[in-house]
Amino acid sequence: MRRALYLQGRTGMTVEYDEPALVVTEPDKSRLLFPLVRVSRVVVCGEVEWNMAALFACADAGIAVVFMSASGELRGRWLGSLAERPRLLQQFTELLRGPDASLHYQDWFAAMRRMAVRSAARRLRFADWQTADADSLRHWLQRELPDDWWLAGDILRGYLLSFAIQYLGDFGLDGGDTGIDSAGVRLADDLAGLLLWDFYPVLVSRHTSFAEGPDKRYLAGLVDKRGRRVEQLLRGLLNRLHRCLSEAP
Repeated sequence: MRRALYLQGRTGMTVEYDEPALVVTEPDKSRLLFPLVRVSRVVVCGEVEWNMAALFACADAGIAVVFMSASGELRGRWLGSLAERPRLLQQFTELLRGPDASLHYQDWFAAMRRMAVRSAARRLRFADWQTADADSLRHWLQRELPDDWWLAGDILRGYLLSFAIQYLGDFGLDGGDTGIDSAGVRLADDLAGLLLWDFYPVLVSRHTSFAEGPDKRYLAGLVDKRGRRVEQLLRGLLNRLHRCLSEAP
């Protein structure tokens, strides 16, 4: 089973390639080997020195590498190569370049955000969950969660962005030459924001069990544990987007 590799950067950490594995070295620690056949994506938080051979090995294996700041902000991405251009990529590119496509995309995003927000509100047992809106729920969450748990949402969003990038990359979407970015759409970023709503009820239910805020290892494990659900949500979101664009007048 392939799993995400999370690297918490520190001074002197390096990543090299010794076929068939990535080799992670830290000062005063033993080398760690991660065979590429077991890695689905790599998420790097903070400063890590990469050998070009390691980056090219990830690209050849179709493994996305996502670079984040310590606070969860996206700094860059290295996407795996594709042997061929899938039909789905061509379909999305053509649809997103169609007349009024950006308006239809915004309609899709607004509808999906309403659905995500109301689903979260229902799981949080709001009596008026069917009319919940994003701003009101966000303000409630910010009051309900301790500061370190609220800020954990930024880290989670970064991890979910890496998940979305890899998922889209498996279909040839969101690469530098897909035409999607040129159509004015930040698909992976929007998907990560929608997915985050599904995690807020989990943070609310679990924060009282911790004396301190969650560390990055806990948050990474949370994403991995819920990986199957995240994939299902991504599949549903993309199916609805395709339908929204293809059925638009």
